[in-house]
This record gives sequence, C-alpha cells and structure tokens, in this order.
Amino acid sequence: MKFSIILGLLLLSTISGSYAYITYLKAQIDTLMGNQITLEREIKNQNEAIKQHLSRQESTFAQIASIEAEKQEALREVNKLKQTFARHDMNDLAINKPKLMENIVNKGTKRVKDDLILLTDPTQFDEKVTTD
Repeated sequence: MKFSIILGLLLLSTISGSYAYITYLKAQIDTLMGNQITLEREIKNQNEAIKQHLSRQESTFAQIASIEAEKQEALREVNKLKQTFARHDMNDLAINKPKLMENIVNKGTKRVKDDLILLTDPTQFDEKVTTD
C-alpha cells in the first residue's frame, strides 16, 4: 500500500512538473513568436531604408557624372583658349587693334560673370515642387 501511495505521489508530481514545464515552454514560444514578428517588421523597414538609400545614391552618381562631363567640356574649352592665345601675340594685337581687344575682353568677361552667377546660384540645388 505504501508503495502504491509513493508511486501515486511520484506520478502526480511528474504530471504537475510536466504541466508546469509545458506551460513555461508555451510562454517561451509566445515570446519568441512576438520577437519574430518584431524582427520581421524591422527587417522590412531596414530593407525599405536601404532601397531609398540606393536610389539616392544612383541619383548622386548621375549628378556626379553630369558634373564630371561639364568639367571635361570646360577643360577642353580652356585648352582651346590656351592654344588660341599661344598662336597670337596679344601685345602686338592690343597695340594695333585696341577696340577689337576691348570688345573681346568685355564679351569674355560678361560670359565668365554669367557662368559664375549660374554656378553660385544658391537655389540651384533646391528641390522643385511638382504637383501631380
């Protein structure tokens, strides 16, 4: 009889221990599932942020390429002007045709001024407001 009581108590303690452990595991599963949902949401947000960053990066690279092309064109123009000035004796031309030199210098100065105004325009990088 004592043996059956001891076995009954052991069985009861095993069942209650198993129940407590299963309840603990269910709570852990619920916590882990909540964490998984949170992680999936954060991964989605980070993927969107990465996509936006990559699109901004492509836009920036396109602007850099455009500016580089403009720089190359400006360098070609500078080299062309250097070659033109190298072929002419400016002192002799200024003495013989001062009015021609004055007009050429004035036109060049105006063009440089206009280019500088265009390059230093503080609103050139402002985003354009578009209405759809």
